[in-house]
Amino acid sequence: MSKENFNRIIESLEIKYVLSNMRKVIRPVELINTREEKDIIIQAKKGHFSVDTGSNEFKQIPAGGFYFIPRESTINFRHGLGPYDKIGAEGFTTPEQRERYVRPIHPITGLMESEHVFNILAFEVSVYGAVPFFSIMQLPCILMDPNEELSEIINNIMLEEANDGLGKSAMVRKYTDQLIIHLCRYIYDNPIYRDQVAKLDYLLDKRLVNIIEYIQNNLAGDLSNQKIADLAFVSRDYIGQFFKSLTDNNLQDYIENRRLEQAHFLLRSTNDSVQEIARKVGFKDPAYFSRRFRLKYNQKARDIRESDVLIA
Repeated sequence: MSKENFNRIIESLEIKYVLSNMRKVIRPVELINTREEKDIIIQAKKGHFSVDTGSNEFKQIPAGGFYFIPRESTINFRHGLGPYDKIGAEGFTTPEQRERYVRPIHPITGLMESEHVFNILAFEVSVYGAVPFFSIMQLPCILMDPNEELSEIINNIMLEEANDGLGKSAMVRKYTDQLIIHLCRYIYDNPIYRDQVAKLDYLLDKRLVNIIEYIQNNLAGDLSNQKIADLAFVSRDYIGQFFKSLTDNNLQDYIENRRLEQAHFLLRSTNDSVQEIARKVGFKDPAYFSRRFRLKYNQKARDIRESDVLIA
């Protein structure tokens, strides 16, 4: 894939920050065949952390080094020095269980007082809001050497999260965007991932791009299968299969998800009523909108407005 095309993919990325913190090891533990549901990057700050690089051959992450875990990857990961308690594929099932082994600490005072310390960040990266970016490339987990720029970005995120400064959420989002760009550069510039990068070519299919752009610009309009099929020059009966083959998403589920995401943004950034916003994003029945919104966000639409407003 050319750099120009890879840049086009990067421009289409939607990046969602999930969480970050610095953690210390309370008790040595080994995660065995644990499946990660988010994209995760771990940085070893001090102490011993090692990963299975294949055939039960563990390699230590150097101090300051990184381990990138694409969504849906399976890992074998050792925290601290053994002997280890073993945690299977289910991973930590409760916060209480996790904190018996690893516990969040302050990124300055906690680092000085603890023996085995690591940073962890979780995020979701998708193309057009539909295709899991790193997963679609079928990337393996990646062990990375220390990098000053990447380390500075992660340290900034940790410090922002540890404090309640003005604009904290906005700063964390901006730093997370920078983090993803650095990961993209690392992957693109490394020849061993050339085949994985090439898997992104199909996402530049002009028909798919037209569909995504039309949906985003016409959330309140006609987004029927027939209308979308006309954009892609395929039959109405085939459009669902066509979209799913490229994105692994059901077309109408994708449309509803985009409508709900736009409603979430409008609730936080405008004074429009819930009913007006429902109409603006294409829901004719406000009651149905409310049910679907609560199902997606586990919160009522009006509660989003009261607790998370962005306007002055």
